[in-house]
Amino acid sequence: MDEEQDFSDIEDSVICPVCGHEQELRIIPSVNVTLDPDMREKVLSGEIFLFTCEKCGFKGFAGYPFIYEDKETNGGFLIYLEPDCEDRVVGIDGDVADQILLQNITMRLVTTINELKEKIFVFEAGLDDRVLELFKMLALSKMKSDDAENIPDELRFTGIDEEEEEKKVFFAAFREARYLGVLELPYSLYQSCVITGEPIWDYPVTECGAVDQQWVLERMEEERKHAAEEEANGCDCGECSGCGEEHHHH
Repeated sequence: MDEEQDFSDIEDSVICPVCGHEQELRIIPSVNVTLDPDMREKVLSGEIFLFTCEKCGFKGFAGYPFIYEDKETNGGFLIYLEPDCEDRVVGIDGDVADQILLQNITMRLVTTINELKEKIFVFEAGLDDRVLELFKMLALSKMKSDDAENIPDELRFTGIDEEEEEKKVFFAAFREARYLGVLELPYSLYQSCVITGEPIWDYPVTECGAVDQQWVLERMEEERKHAAEEEANGCDCGECSGCGEEHHHH
C-alpha cells in the first residue's frame, strides 16, 4: 500500500442485519502498518470495519476483502481477510503480489475479523500459528467439567505474559460464541506441541493459506497415510532412499 494512496473513492455495499437496509460503505482494502503504524490499532479495535446504518442507526462491523501487512515484525507477515471464503488457499493479485514476490514472509488466509486479530497477535508474539492450533486442539480435548455449558469450544490467542516466573499463554475462551473469560496455560505446553506435532511442520503453507485446526488435522491424516504406506511397503529405512517408493521426506 502506498503511503499516499487515497481510498476515499473505494466503496463496497453493506446490508444492515437488523433492518435489511443496503448502503454504500467507504472501505480501506489494505493497510501496511510498517508505513502507517496507527492503522494497527484501528484494525484491532475494529474501527476500520465499523459502519452505522443510515436507516435504523445500528452499529456493526462490515467484513470485506482486506489485506493486513507488516513488513518488519518477526520477519514480516501478511494476512488476507476474505469473508465466507470456501477456498483453503488463494493467490494475492495486483500490486501487493508484486511487492511480496521477492519477500519470504508468512502469508495467511482468514475468513473473520476475529481470526484476523488473532493472527496479528500470534505473529507479533513470534509464535508459529500451526503449533498454536495444535496446542488449542489438545487443550480443548482435555477439558472436562461437570458443568458442560462452561467448557469452551473455541480458544483465541490473546498474548503471552513474559514477566511471570513461569511463562504463560493467554486465550480468550468461548462457548457457542459466548465469551467465558480468559484461559491461562503454561508456555511449556506450547513448546511440547512443537515436538508432539513433528513431522507435520515439514508440510509447507503455500501461497496465502488457511492455517487452523482443520489444517493440523489434514496434515496429521496425511502423515498417518504416509506411515501406513511405508509399513505396507516394508520400508523401515527412515529415508526411503533404497525402497523404490516415492515418499514424503521428513
